[in-house]
Amino acid sequence: MVPQELQDLLAQRNNAIVAVNRRSGGPHVTPIWYVWDGEDFYFSITTDRAKYSNIKRDPSISLIVEDGPRYVAVYGEAEFLDMNHSYVPALTDQLISKYVAGEQREQFLKVVKEPNRVLVKLRPERVVTSNGTVARSAQS
Repeated sequence: MVPQELQDLLAQRNNAIVAVNRRSGGPHVTPIWYVWDGEDFYFSITTDRAKYSNIKRDPSISLIVEDGPRYVAVYGEAEFLDMNHSYVPALTDQLISKYVAGEQREQFLKVVKEPNRVLVKLRPERVVTSNGTVARSAQS
């Protein structure tokens, strides 16, 4: 769904910006660390933050990753995966390994595995890129 020429952008250490819908209707926008597995985006959040309650109320979210003139913007429905889900440990490890090196890695792994954390899965329903590509999933 994401053009091959932008796959390398998604593998880099860039932050993504995620936008969720506030109860008031305005956007709630925050930077996040993410992992892209070729089909879905994953990021970790805590259940005591506004982002969690906003996504829980309205799972329609947007995410953008950019690097200079190149970008990938995706739109879709968020899904929560609790930390007991079978493939969450591997995704959590990928997420921390992407952004943290050395001794700090173990410290961040402990934080991401805390009980008030969930992993958010975003399967893109629509993708817009800097080269004008617009793709829709087969579900759309």
